[in-house]
Amino acid sequence: MAAPAAWLEQAFVLVHGEDGDGRREAVEAWKRKHVDPEWEDFSLTLCSEGCPWAEVLAALQEAPPLGAEARTVVVPAADNLFSKRRGGPKDKKQDLPEAVAALLQTPPRGLKLLLIAWATVPGGPGNPLGSKPWTDWAKAGRILKVGHIEHRDVPAFIEGRAAEMGLRLGSGGARLLAERLSNEKVLTERSRKKKAEGGHPGIIQRTLEVIELMAEGQAVTEPIIDQATFRLAGERAYAWKNAWMKGDASAALRALRESLDDDADAAALMLLNQVRSELTRLFDYLEATGQGLKGAELLEAIGFSPKQAFLLNDLAATANRLRGRPLAGMLRRVNQTERDLKGMALGKGQTALLDLTLYLCRTWGH
Repeated sequence: MAAPAAWLEQAFVLVHGEDGDGRREAVEAWKRKHVDPEWEDFSLTLCSEGCPWAEVLAALQEAPPLGAEARTVVVPAADNLFSKRRGGPKDKKQDLPEAVAALLQTPPRGLKLLLIAWATVPGGPGNPLGSKPWTDWAKAGRILKVGHIEHRDVPAFIEGRAAEMGLRLGSGGARLLAERLSNEKVLTERSRKKKAEGGHPGIIQRTLEVIELMAEGQAVTEPIIDQATFRLAGERAYAWKNAWMKGDASAALRALRESLDDDADAAALMLLNQVRSELTRLFDYLEATGQGLKGAELLEAIGFSPKQAFLLNDLAATANRLRGRPLAGMLRRVNQTERDLKGMALGKGQTALLDLTLYLCRTWGH
């Protein structure tokens, strides 16, 4: 999904939304337009994730190096800058510092700013994008929203991407896939309740990639579409869990990125539930063995069927290795991550889940 030319021409811009692929494409296109590769090391400032407006303002106030035409500031995770201030009967939107508001309202020459929000920043009265200077930014074409396709436009979007990939969906294939992605569990409960919101380009792209592998150059049939869309999100969450349980940080981080790119809010909770289920099984095992349970009683206590008895040896080894302080520390870490995901952290949940993933790889997959 190419970024609009009008947005690319602007020096001060915001890109927001859940489509990771679209967001990356827009960011790279804007940087190609506004950042001179020869001067990038000197004239480009990359702010830290979850940084406050004070850090952004300080970066903007730095003079460009001698010989460079402009200084460019990129804020890679700006979601917290648009979050509402908590407290009182109603959460209120944050007021911009006067110095920041002045710069955003009338960007000076020689400065460029790219704000990147991973989630959709709400607009309208009382919301972060519902007042100046953001309403003026919207009118000027400085705000780009990715990750949103109107429900009626989803089949056409699928057909376009399939044609680019050389997939032969056949008559009605695009519409069938659109229906599967609307009705199967790959969408969040919120998305199912609001079908008019359309689909996520990231989910569609990942699904087409799976279909491409399954079709092996042949025409795409309905059974292939059924198989590709069955519990797609759940399979990615399982891949993430399987990777950190083995200590494979590279695979775990890749699975995490793919899950968050598609639907960050739903994926974050799904991934956290994967960790909790494994921790619960360890605690249940330690409690059951402490009571002297064995055989069928032990399997029943930890929720295993007789066919899963072969998993007991690995479970016992992990439980004995992590019992005591390591297991208690892991539980505290998961609880802290849950609090971060619910809005008690400076940044968005991506950073919290990234830290948790690396922690699990080191601790569980040791």
